[in-house]
Amino acid sequence: MRISPKIDMVPVVHGAEMFAREARRLCSENKYDCIAVDISPVFQDDLAEAADELPLISALIAFRQEIYGDGSIGIDDDEYGNDPEPACYYIPIDPCDAMIEGIRQARQRRVPFHCVGAYTLRDELQMNMVPMPDEYSINKIGFDAYTLLCRKAVSHMFRAEVLDDAVSDIRHGYEAFLPYYTANFLADAESVADNLRDLQKRYGNILAIVHISRFDAVMKRLNDESIRRDDTDAAAVEQPYAIIKRYINPDHLYFALSELPFVAAKSQLERQNPFASPMDPTDAVKDLFIDTRENYYDNREQTLHLSPVRIQAALTYLRNLTVMSGRLIPTLFDIVEAAKGVGGNAYAIRVLKNAKYYPFLPMVNDDDVVNVGINRISLKENTYPDSEREVYGASNLFRDTELFWRKLDIKPDPTLMQKKRYRYSWDPRGVCSHVPEDTRIEGFNEHVRNKAARILTESMARSEKFTSSVKDGIDIRETLRNWHTGGVYVKELPPAKNKVDTVVIVFDDGHDSLYPNRTTWYAEHVDESTLSFYSTNPFDDLIGPGVARSVYGGLALLFPPRSVPNIFRCAEAAGVTGCAAQLTAGSMMFAKERNVAFLAAKAPSLQMRTLATRFKKHLVWIPLSTFSTETLSRMRRFHVLNGKHVRAWASRFIGDEL
Repeated sequence: MRISPKIDMVPVVHGAEMFAREARRLCSENKYDCIAVDISPVFQDDLAEAADELPLISALIAFRQEIYGDGSIGIDDDEYGNDPEPACYYIPIDPCDAMIEGIRQARQRRVPFHCVGAYTLRDELQMNMVPMPDEYSINKIGFDAYTLLCRKAVSHMFRAEVLDDAVSDIRHGYEAFLPYYTANFLADAESVADNLRDLQKRYGNILAIVHISRFDAVMKRLNDESIRRDDTDAAAVEQPYAIIKRYINPDHLYFALSELPFVAAKSQLERQNPFASPMDPTDAVKDLFIDTRENYYDNREQTLHLSPVRIQAALTYLRNLTVMSGRLIPTLFDIVEAAKGVGGNAYAIRVLKNAKYYPFLPMVNDDDVVNVGINRISLKENTYPDSEREVYGASNLFRDTELFWRKLDIKPDPTLMQKKRYRYSWDPRGVCSHVPEDTRIEGFNEHVRNKAARILTESMARSEKFTSSVKDGIDIRETLRNWHTGGVYVKELPPAKNKVDTVVIVFDDGHDSLYPNRTTWYAEHVDESTLSFYSTNPFDDLIGPGVARSVYGGLALLFPPRSVPNIFRCAEAAGVTGCAAQLTAGSMMFAKERNVAFLAAKAPSLQMRTLATRFKKHLVWIPLSTFSTETLSRMRRFHVLNGKHVRAWASRFIGDEL
């Protein structure tokens, strides 16, 4: 916005990538002699070096100093915590902040930049700023309309501080959204305006990047020629500060930045690629879910479990959570909650880690970084080996809204020591299944048996030309085949005599070394099947005390249940090799009905058909592709419990995976 012949002034919100992009656009389309940023001059001497080190993120920390009676200066450490003001203030060199972007543009274009903010540091604004309208709306309504809404929101915020909410209605009117500033805010705005007026005397074209809370007050003071700076020497009352520059601990960037570190990293990668399309905030969230799925899992089966259908369900759930909170761009809390709701604890933990990960890491020791939290920091002031970190109350001057803790119940993956402890405490005399998984697999077993019986019935259907009865229905296929004759054909299904009591499911044929666990589980009651299977070693994935996770390679279910020996040893004694072949052969040995449902990716091989003829059985092939990948991945995962007593707490560790 051109507010004077020499000044373009743009209102910004700290840490928003959309505002940084607007500042970059203005610098690319216009030639400025100077860039002015609404930052306190106490950071002027250190900002250039810190901005040049981006994308490495550091913090400039200003410690308040106390002037003693003899004129000496020392750091005011407030040993007893009696001072209501924080011990220090800091600004993160946020690559998504518009003011930092203005400094970077000034350095790249070889033009000077000046900090025109108030010298005295205050955190009152950061604790009271209302949430701004969602910046995603800039793509729809434009930058100018969006900043107008933000200025209106800020105006109502300041009115509410001075006036009662009942009289803060727009009917009472205000001058160009000029809010009722408190004394401190008005003093800060006057300092910015006076510094900009001084810069007009030295430069012909200035870009001023001003915080949106002070924008209207600065503009009013600049346009009022009757107001002039007070010539009294303000330096005599200025509070001295000691400035320290430290890299921010990469694990704590979330507390220092306004955008997610993952989004900040994508913005830096976009910046490095001149042909990259502008980053969309919603697409960045989608990329977060997909990137976590692709790069944060070592096991391919876990990756397949998070199918595109589940990722889409997570995004739909996240959209609903975001809309319910009145926003268009989700918060980290909503992102993690949506990931947990669809992918369980393991996926939620990985999404959280990925969202907080920033790939540009400083090559310094841990002693040379500052740890950042909510309203506090910790750092080592001395470099000798035995020195300890000092914790200070701190205010982030680039934080417009207050951070607060929210509770979300997430169970992290067990550590290596925990897994060892679970393994050593495992009782080899007690093994059982998880009841919800039993219910699920029995339901699937019944569905497959009914499907196989239906296939057998339809394969024996007989078609004949319609005469007097439609019998079991019109045969559409045969009727269309003989359309030229004008006849209608009907089908006749034989009586249902085809029963199936055995189901063989082969998920993986050809990787026998991955499935060392080959055993049979007997039914606990008459409604369960006898289950024989080969699977991965459950002790390789212990997820809780007495709870192990495994993956089926193949399984066979015999219903009604019966007592059978180890079918793998029986098939091996008969000369059959291979897990899938042994499972199929052993199941046919103890099947009572002639027909055996065979669910696999490929049709039965010649070896399978020969075995079926040998045992006088008929394999009814059902392709795995008739079931969704999501269904099959859920069927393959199961858990082994160390005794029935473990069922009392097993759901705490595996309940969200069902």
